[in-house]
Amino acid sequence: MCMGKATLVESCRVVHGGMGAGRNVASNEGTSSATGSGAESAALFSKLRSFSIGSGPNSPQRVVSNLRGFLTHRLSNITPSDTGWKDSILSIPKKWLSSAESVDEFGFPDTLPKVPVPPLEQTMADYVLALEPITTPAQLERTKGIIKQFSSPQGLGPRLHQYLQDKREAEDNWAYYYWLNDMYMNVRIPLPINSNPGMVFPPRRFKTVHDVAHFAARLLDGILAHKEMLDSGDLPLERAASREKHQPLCMAQYYRLLGSCRRPGVERDSQYLPKRAQTNPDIDEDRHVVLICRNQMYCVVLQACDRGKLSESEIASQILYVLSDAPCLPAKPAPVGLLTAEPRSQWAQDREALQWDERNRRNLELIETALVVLCLDEPLGVNFNARGFTGATPTMHTAGDRDETNMAHEMIHGGGSEFNSANRWFDKTMQLIICTDGSWGLCYEHSTSEGIAVVQLLEKIYKNIVDHPDDDNGLPQHHLPPPERLEWHLNAQVERRFAEAALTVDKAIDNLDFYVYRYKGYGKNFVKSCQVSPDVYIQLALQLAHYKLYGHLVATYESASTRRFLHGRVDCIRAASTEALEWAKAMCQGEGANVPLESDREDDEEDARKVKFSIYSKDHLRELFRCAVARQTEVMVKNILGSGIDIPLLGLREASVEVTGELHELFTDESYKISQCFLLSTSQVACSTDSFMGYGPVTPRGYGCSYNPQPEQIVFCVSAFYACEDTSASRYAKSLQDSLDIMHDLLQN
Repeated sequence: MCMGKATLVESCRVVHGGMGAGRNVASNEGTSSATGSGAESAALFSKLRSFSIGSGPNSPQRVVSNLRGFLTHRLSNITPSDTGWKDSILSIPKKWLSSAESVDEFGFPDTLPKVPVPPLEQTMADYVLALEPITTPAQLERTKGIIKQFSSPQGLGPRLHQYLQDKREAEDNWAYYYWLNDMYMNVRIPLPINSNPGMVFPPRRFKTVHDVAHFAARLLDGILAHKEMLDSGDLPLERAASREKHQPLCMAQYYRLLGSCRRPGVERDSQYLPKRAQTNPDIDEDRHVVLICRNQMYCVVLQACDRGKLSESEIASQILYVLSDAPCLPAKPAPVGLLTAEPRSQWAQDREALQWDERNRRNLELIETALVVLCLDEPLGVNFNARGFTGATPTMHTAGDRDETNMAHEMIHGGGSEFNSANRWFDKTMQLIICTDGSWGLCYEHSTSEGIAVVQLLEKIYKNIVDHPDDDNGLPQHHLPPPERLEWHLNAQVERRFAEAALTVDKAIDNLDFYVYRYKGYGKNFVKSCQVSPDVYIQLALQLAHYKLYGHLVATYESASTRRFLHGRVDCIRAASTEALEWAKAMCQGEGANVPLESDREDDEEDARKVKFSIYSKDHLRELFRCAVARQTEVMVKNILGSGIDIPLLGLREASVEVTGELHELFTDESYKISQCFLLSTSQVACSTDSFMGYGPVTPRGYGCSYNPQPEQIVFCVSAFYACEDTSASRYAKSLQDSLDIMHDLLQN
C-alpha cells in the first residue's frame, strides 16, 4: 500500500508500503533467498540461510566473512571503488553479538539495536549509483559536483551527519518521525486510492442475511480475541527467517492495529493510538466497534465491564439488527463518511466544523477509538471492471457477475458517492468490508503499520473460520438492547460540503485504471529452481516490462522492512539499477519503445510481422541477468540491515532545515526531484491464502504494482490513471506477461 514520498515533483504521492503491504508488504524481512550467480553463489547463500548461532564454519561471523568475500569478488565491476560500506554493513550482526551484555536463546541481544546512521561517503556513493540509470549524463555530472562540495570536510554534509549521529544517541529511533511525517502525516492528498490499500479475500457464499451476520460476527469475535492476546502480552515475537536467522524483529506496529485512527490536520495529520492495557490486566474495559450500513453508523459494544464479552451469536444478533434497521430509516442518512475521502486539509476543516456539537464530538470519539470499523456494503455494478488484453487469464474468484478487479475497486474506494464511498471512515486503521454477494476484504490506513501485520491478523482469523465451518451456534440471540445509532447534528456549512466531496471523490475514482492480473505461466517454484529470490526476479521483470513499453527505466520504490531495529518500519529498495538497464536493453534486442496504446489486435499483428532473431547469445543475456540479480540482492541486503539511502537522505534533508534554516542545494537539485518521484511504486504482498492487495499509483503519470508470488502463479494488482495518456494498467500487465515469458525461455535450461 507501502510507497514513495510526496516530493517537489508533480504531486508525487505517498507510497503504499508497503503495502506493502510491507514487503510482505515489507516482506524483505530477510525472508527471500536472493542469490548471485553460479554454483559458488548458490552454495554461499544456502549456507547463509541455514547457519546456526555459535562458533564454527557456519557461525554468523564466518557467513558474513564469506558474504563479504563473495560480494567483493562478484561485484567488483559494479560497486563503488570505496568498499568501506562492506565492512560497516556486513559487520553489523557481529558487532551486535560481541557487544551485547545479555543475549536471548539464539545469541542475539535482549534489546533491539537502534537504526544506524550510515557513513556519509557510503550514502553519497550509493545515491550516485541510484541516479545513474534514471538521469541524463549532464544531470548526473551536476549532481556529482554538488555531492563533492557537500561531502567535503568544509561542506555542510559532515556537520549534518554528526547532527544525525547525536540525534541517534538521544532518541530510540532518530528517523521515525522524519519518515512518518514525510511519508504520511504531511501529505495533503486524499487517503483512498492514493494511500489506503484495499485487500480482497476469497469470496464467501451467503444464502441468507443470517449467513452475512454470522460471518461478520466470527470476524469480530476473532478481532476481539486478538485484542485480548495483545493486552495480555502473549503476542509471539517474530524473528528473521534469513540474514542472521532468528534475529528478533520489532513488534511495535502490531500493537497499533486495533483501536487506532488517523486524524486530519490543516498542515499535518496526527494519530490516535490506544494505550496498552497491560498496566491493569485484571480490569475489564469496554471494547466496541462501529458498523456502517447504507451510510448509517452504529456502535456495537463487544465487551463491557458490566456484562462481559458477547458471544458470536450475540454479536450476530447485533449485526442483524443493523442490516434490518438501516434500510428502513425514514430519512436518508447524511454521508458523513464521504468527508474522510477529501484532501486532508479540507477534511480537517470539516472535522472542526463537526465538533461544534457535543453529540458530534462523541460520535467522532466512538469511531476513532473503536477496535475496527465494519462496513456492510451493497455490491458494485460490473462497470467497474478494468479492460483486459488478448490472452489474459480469466479471473480466479467471482461474486455473482463480479470479477476480482471489480471486488478490488470495492475495497480500495467503495465505488463512489452513489455506491459505498460514504459507507466508510477512511481514517480508521482497519475497515473490514463485507458485501451481501459474498465478496469481502479490507481497506486500511497505512500510517500505523505495514501490511504484514494486517495480513497476518486477518489471515489467522479467516483460516480459523475455514477450519471450523460448523461453529454456527444456531439462530442469533435477540435479548440484547439494540446497538446505538450515531446521530449527527449538521450545520449549513457541513451540509454544503457533502455535494462538493461527492464530486471530488467520484472524479478520483473515475480516473483510476486498475487491473488484477494473474500470471499463470509459472510461479515462485520455477524461480527458486533458478537459484534466484522470487522478489528479486519479479522486480527485474517489472523493470523489463517498463523498458519494453518506454525504452528507459524510472525511479522505482519497493519497501524493505527495517524491523530488525527499534521501531523500524521500512526503507526503499531501488530496483532501477545500471545492471538492470543493461540487461533490459539486451533482452529487448535493440527494439525501440512501445509507448503508443494500440489495440490488442494490432499488437498481435505487429508481433507476427517481427523477424525473430537474437543479437546476443543466451549465455551473454544470462550473465547480464546474474549481474542485475547481484546488484538487486546487494541493495536489498543493505536496506534490511539499515543501510539504505532513502532514510539517510531524508535525515540529511530534514537536518539541513533544522541546522541552517533552509534546504541545501543537494535537495533542490533536479536529480533529487527525479529520484524522489517514483513512477513505479511496487510491493510484495505475500499471502498464505489466495488473496491480494492493491493501491493506486503515487504520481499522476506513474504505475502502482503489488504482487503475490504463489507456487505456480503470480498475482499482480496494476494501477495507473486514465488522465495520463501514456499509461495503461492492462497494457503494463501485458508487457509483464511478455517479460515473464521471455525470462522463462532464458532461464529454463
